[in-house]
Amino acid sequence: MAKTIKNTGPTQKQIDAKVIARTLGAERVGIRIDTRQGPISLFSLRQFLVNRLRSSGGRPALAGTTERRNKIPLFDEDWVKLKKIAKYYKEKEGINVSPGQIASALIHTDISKIEISKNNTP
Repeated sequence: MAKTIKNTGPTQKQIDAKVIARTLGAERVGIRIDTRQGPISLFSLRQFLVNRLRSSGGRPALAGTTERRNKIPLFDEDWVKLKKIAKYYKEKEGINVSPGQIASALIHTDISKIEISKNNTP
C-alpha cells in the first residue's frame, strides 16, 4: 500500500484581501455577493445580458426569449434583490435591463445545468 505524502515545508503567508483591494484601487459598489458565488458570477451574468440584449426601440429585449409573459411567483426579498441588481447594471455598467430580464437570465443559466434523464428524474 502506498504511503501518504505530507508536505511539512514552509507555507506561504496569507494575503489580506483588504490590502489587495486597496492596492488595485477597488471600491465598494453597494452589492454584496454570497461567498458561494463571488464577483465572477456577477460578471458572468453581465456578459450573458450584454450578449443577449437586443435593442428594438424602447427597452432592449433578451434575444431568444418568447414574447409570452409568463407569471412566475417570486418571494418579495428576491424581487427587491432583482431590482437592486437591475439598478446596479443601469447606473454602474450602463446596461438598461429590467429585474424580470435578470430573473430570466438567472433561471436560464441554472436550469441549463440540470439534466433530465429518460425516466424523467433529475
